[in-house]
Amino acid sequence: MPIHISLKKALDMFSLLLVPALVCICHVDIITCHYELTNVAHSKPVTLSSLYDNDSRYVGSKVVNGLFSDLTATAAERSPWLRIDLGARFEINEIEVFARADCCGTQLHDVDFKVGENIHDMYRCGHYTGPTVKGQRIAVFCPHNTIGRYVQIQITKGHKNELTPAEVLVWGVKVN
Repeated sequence: MPIHISLKKALDMFSLLLVPALVCICHVDIITCHYELTNVAHSKPVTLSSLYDNDSRYVGSKVVNGLFSDLTATAAERSPWLRIDLGARFEINEIEVFARADCCGTQLHDVDFKVGENIHDMYRCGHYTGPTVKGQRIAVFCPHNTIGRYVQIQITKGHKNELTPAEVLVWGVKVN
C-alpha cells in the first residue's frame, strides 16, 4: 500500500534534517589541490554599517560565531553592509552566506561580495540577485588569486533594507 505524505510535511521533515547538517558544515575543512581551505572568518571582528534598534542581540560577531540559530542585523537603510576583518592576508576561494531560518529570508537580495587588502580598495568577488528563502545558502566562488584581508557583504538595491544573515563563512588559506 503506498504511503502519502503532504508536501508541507515532507518539507518540514527535510528542514529537520537540514538544520543539523548546516551546523556541522561550519567545522568541516575542505582539502583541495595543494593546500587546505578553512573558514578564515570564524570569530574574526565584524563591523556593521548600523545596528538594528541599537540592540546588542544583533551585533556583528554573531555572523561569524559558528551558530546558525542567531543572526546579525543592521538597521533599515539604503545599502547596509557588514565587513569582516580577517586579520591577515588570505587567498579567498569561496564566501558562503546563510539566510536566517526563522523568518524574513527574503531580506537577502541584490548582495555584492567584495574582498580587499584595505577597506578603501575592495574588488567585487561576486553578486547574488535573490531573494533568498528561509535558511538558504548563498555560495560565491571568487576568481583565482583573490587575495584580501577584508570581506564585505552589501545590499546594493532598494531604499530600506535590513541585512540579517545567520552566518558567513569565508573559505581560504593564509598567504604571506
